[in-house]
Amino acid sequence: MSKHILLTISILISNRPDTVRKCLDSVQPLLKAVPSELILTDTGCGEQVRSIIEEYTNHIIQFKWCNDFSKARNVGLKQAKGKWFMFLDDDEWFEDTTEIIDFFQSGAYKKYGMGAYSQRNYGDREGITYSDLLVGRMTRLEPDVKFTYSIHECFNRVVGKVKKFNVFVHHYGYVYDTKEALHAHARRNIEPLIKELKAAPNDMKHALQLTQEYNVLDEYEKSVEIAREAIEKAKKGPVVNDFCLASLHANVVMCLMDLWRFQEVIEVGEAYLKLDALDPMAKALIAARLSCAYMHEKETEKCFEKVQYYWEVYQDYVKDDEKFITYVTNITCSCFEPYNRSIVLGNGVNAAVLMEKHKIAWEWFQAMELNIESQVVHLEPEMMKIIVEKLPKVSEEVRQYYVDMCNVFLRRQDIKFFIINEVMERCRQGETWEDKLWLTASYKDCVIEHPFEKMIKIADAVQKCDRGQACDVAMAEQQVMWLWEHLSDYMGEMKAFELIRMEEHLGLASEVIMDKIPYHIWQRELTDYFGKYSQDDVVWWTEKFAAFLPEDSMKLRLWKAFAAVYDAIREAGLGDKCSMETVLNGLREYADNRIALCEQIYRPEILQNMQDVLAEEDQAAFRLRLLEDQIHAGEYVNALKDVKELRGLLPGLDPVMKCYLEWLSDKMKVQEQEQKKANNEFQVLAVGVKLKIRQLMAAGNNQAALTAAKQLHSLMPEDNEVAKLVQKLEGEL
Repeated sequence: MSKHILLTISILISNRPDTVRKCLDSVQPLLKAVPSELILTDTGCGEQVRSIIEEYTNHIIQFKWCNDFSKARNVGLKQAKGKWFMFLDDDEWFEDTTEIIDFFQSGAYKKYGMGAYSQRNYGDREGITYSDLLVGRMTRLEPDVKFTYSIHECFNRVVGKVKKFNVFVHHYGYVYDTKEALHAHARRNIEPLIKELKAAPNDMKHALQLTQEYNVLDEYEKSVEIAREAIEKAKKGPVVNDFCLASLHANVVMCLMDLWRFQEVIEVGEAYLKLDALDPMAKALIAARLSCAYMHEKETEKCFEKVQYYWEVYQDYVKDDEKFITYVTNITCSCFEPYNRSIVLGNGVNAAVLMEKHKIAWEWFQAMELNIESQVVHLEPEMMKIIVEKLPKVSEEVRQYYVDMCNVFLRRQDIKFFIINEVMERCRQGETWEDKLWLTASYKDCVIEHPFEKMIKIADAVQKCDRGQACDVAMAEQQVMWLWEHLSDYMGEMKAFELIRMEEHLGLASEVIMDKIPYHIWQRELTDYFGKYSQDDVVWWTEKFAAFLPEDSMKLRLWKAFAAVYDAIREAGLGDKCSMETVLNGLREYADNRIALCEQIYRPEILQNMQDVLAEEDQAAFRLRLLEDQIHAGEYVNALKDVKELRGLLPGLDPVMKCYLEWLSDKMKVQEQEQKKANNEFQVLAVGVKLKIRQLMAAGNNQAALTAAKQLHSLMPEDNEVAKLVQKLEGEL
């Protein structure tokens, strides 16, 4: 072994052109700062990748792939000249090697026999979700050190004290574009693992690795079966790699949880926690799953107890994570990661809030590190809801905990609107107006940054005024004005929390507030408002406005015009079940209010002679009034023509106009039928009159006959028979 080379870096090279350069570039700082060598083992990389790796070293070993990772690794290991040996894959690369460089340059390497760092395994292409697996990838080289296991290979032994580095490599090797591809990879691993387990049934590492592959396939029953078989085997005699046993126990509990067998999780998990042979990390993992099971079963105190157990182990881990190195496996590695920690502590926060343990709830909440927005965490909706719901109920002494928790939620863009909706829903739940006022004001210290915050400020001001405390009425009036000027989106909340009543308690005159709203804003907001809310809402607001606005108020008339036409549209939408009387009444009220508005805005001569300068909806109002006159006069043909023209002026009322057209068409048909019937009856009557005329003529009463004939002729001028009778009688007289 050469004294000049301190570190050998050995990498297996396959056909990965997308990552191989990143991998090789990431170890360059090490190669330059530490006396090192780079050995690359070509397992079948192809021409493109071969040309890339030749840029970095001439020390390239050709290896014919034989489905055995240890054999491939040992080829590079045998040619290593360094005192230390590091191995990587070509689909991973270091983020930073500074700490490893310091390890060698400072001479610290002399105190250790192995180095471990994290492999950051990503769950998506964007690198948002990941889990860190501590891997022992560096060892002091001694003559008997070699790689074992054909799959999931590792060093055959730990040659000394382990140094844990706060260093990680990026690894996207477990990211697959489809679930089928992920499962295919797991199935490829299962076959050699089964062979190795059959060959060495007492090796617990084979069993553990196999359970993990079945977990990937979501075959949890099979995973439990293998783990339990291994556990039973260990009870009967010595086994190899017994450090894996604790993780096999934890795997059973995890799989039962994934199968939603909560009572079995509780029964098995509690039994396992009593076993002295299990390491602290495996027990913490079991306690984590128990907390979830107990929370699901609504056993709050037991959930709290298990989170507390997990929390105590986690505190030991934070103080000295190196002593946990020997407990880390592919099962336990994620035990204390932020995502999984957030699940457990979220259960704990939920339980602590329910149990009135406010300080502990705040402590665990902080440990979830939700203030780090980029960190992927799990947030259970029930936990967030209980915090929002609890805030108004707690004493002033602990209130700040809940305000701070809500504000942490509100700073996270991924859940901000969920929290806002929960706050709004919670405030609506007040049984009385006073309850709603109190609930709403309770959130005054929450930084909501949403229009509902204005309602909160108004409610807080109202409460202060009612208590005789100093309140900023001017500020409250500004919030009120903003809501009125944006009523199309917030009228639901304005009704729910009775904004007009709030104005009265603040000493604000509603009619004065309304006068301050520019008419064009009022018109714009009403245009957007109608159609969003129910008929009951419209009726409710109509009554409120009518109570304080003068009858001739332009804003009230505009509201009534919109309300009337909205009612007509709603009724027309009922199709065959609609009441035409309701539709006509709605159009009549719409027209009356629009015309009344025009009479307030325009000079009479314009309304009489220049209606074409009016807005289309105002022109339509006058046409609707004319249309009603035509209908009263029975001029259905003209009315039908006008309705067709009105459809162009009021495109938004097309369903109403369509309904109107159908109604008019029916009216015309009835009119035609009645006319036809009248004509038929007249013809019968005419026959009788003609007979009477001839009878008068036969009796020699020609003068009376002539009088009757002329009357009939005036009614039937086109009847030739009557005309001849008149002519004959006039000649004879």
